[in-house]
Amino acid sequence: MQTLEGYFQRLSKKTAARWWVGPLPDVRTSKVAPVIAAQLSYPSGDFDPFVDGGMTQLNWAEAAYVLALAGTRSLAYGNKPPSNGVIAQAADALKVLSGKAVFLTNGDWLPGRNHAWTPLSAATFDCGVIGYDETTAFIFWIEEED
Repeated sequence: MQTLEGYFQRLSKKTAARWWVGPLPDVRTSKVAPVIAAQLSYPSGDFDPFVDGGMTQLNWAEAAYVLALAGTRSLAYGNKPPSNGVIAQAADALKVLSGKAVFLTNGDWLPGRNHAWTPLSAATFDCGVIGYDETTAFIFWIEEED
């Protein structure tokens, strides 16, 4: 099993991804995701998706898919889904979290969808996953301009 840090390091060598992994913030449940995002100074745009309901909860398979998409595909010019191997690597990295993990993203990034999103940054395109369980938290985020 690979670590989240190792997986994120490999992905960020190929992209301009930003990421953070650390302990679960000691805050109310409603503030966990915003505090995790703040580790990378998000939200940085004009819109706060944590206040306005712009975040979408993902299941395990969806979280692996969105991580693989964000880490390997162009948001502006890519229309191919990530490979099954890359999705499997993302799923493997997520195994460091417990079965009670929560995963969030900023839009509808799943296959066959329109890819509508709520920006977390001031970039033209952004995508990623915020995740946490009882002890560990992370954010992996990509920003892209067209």
